[in-house]
Amino acid sequence: MKWFAVKYIFRIISGEGKHSPQFDEQTRLVLSASKVNAFEKARSLAGQLNKSFRNRFGDLVSWNFVDIVEVNEVDNPEDGVEINSKIIEPENVKGFLEEIRLKKSYLSENTLSLNF
Repeated sequence: MKWFAVKYIFRIISGEGKHSPQFDEQTRLVLSASKVNAFEKARSLAGQLNKSFRNRFGDLVSWNFVDIVEVNEVDNPEDGVEINSKIIEPENVKGFLEEIRLKKSYLSENTLSLNF
């Protein structure tokens, strides 16, 4: 058996969908005998991922599976191995860095065992 990094694309729909289009790109690990089997397994799992929920306004938020866009073997799935990398070119660098700071703050406040 081998590990494969599978990149899924989901469309996020909130309420009636009258909002800017949103897509979620997720990379997940799948254990399988081959790349073809990993792709088939990943497709069969897609419907079980990302359960719908109601947001704070009571609108239903759902992830609609679009497709799988990558399947790559992970040679040595060990601590710290890279499974995904994405180059980001934000128009507003200051805003982007502030968003990262807020995410870090949220993570450290909501994860008792981490000290950042």
